[in-house]
Amino acid sequence: YGCKKIKTVNLGSGVTTIGSSAFEKCSALTKITVPKSTTTIGAKAFKGDSKLKLITIKSTKLTSKTLAKNAFKGLTSGTTIKVPKSKKKAYTSLFRKKGLSKKVRIK
Repeated sequence: YGCKKIKTVNLGSGVTTIGSSAFEKCSALTKITVPKSTTTIGAKAFKGDSKLKLITIKSTKLTSKTLAKNAFKGLTSGTTIKVPKSKKKAYTSLFRKKGLSKKVRIK
């Protein structure tokens, strides 16, 4: 939370949960990779990360019960979320229902 120097994060393969506000207000963060093992993303996990350009989500295990509302709050049109091809349709719907702006591109 609030780190102003970190630019890139590659979470380890054992990370199952990204807690609430984990990367909130990380003003220099431009890229983060979420591993296959991740099942939960907390509220406001990426809120206010205005320079965040790419979130790569490798996990196929996120659900409406494990993705908190507003986890991606405040992301801008300059952000792209890359998801597994097999989950693109489901994740697009899920992320929008949880408050992701329609300006954010999901591919």
